[in-house]
Amino acid sequence: MTQKEFEERTGLSLTIEGYREVEECYMNTDLDKDSFCKLWVENPTVLKEIERKTVLVRELYEERKSLSNFLIEQAEKWSASDLREKAISMIGEREYLKRKIAKGCNLWEADKELLLDILKDLRIIPIRP
Repeated sequence: MTQKEFEERTGLSLTIEGYREVEECYMNTDLDKDSFCKLWVENPTVLKEIERKTVLVRELYEERKSLSNFLIEQAEKWSASDLREKAISMIGEREYLKRKIAKGCNLWEADKELLLDILKDLRIIPIRP
């Protein structure tokens, strides 16, 4: 959102420095322009809480992504099915396979069976009798 759009929506006039705070807050939320501007004017405390929680969720998402990648790597390194299962529980079967293939890891028999099940569900391969 531009400074002009913000000012038109809120009726406020800001300096460039003042708008930088608005822009940072806006980019730290997933709100649409109208909802953001309405909250900025009517309830900035709630808006700051939304910003704080959105940032936290994004950080947790990145941490979870990093941890699941670590689990995949360790499962591969140690042939540890318990780590494989934990990674799958964190990110789901499809994402697990996608990441494992992207990393160039060999597929275990359990991975191949999982992939076949997914392909069957998508009706990409025929279901064997």
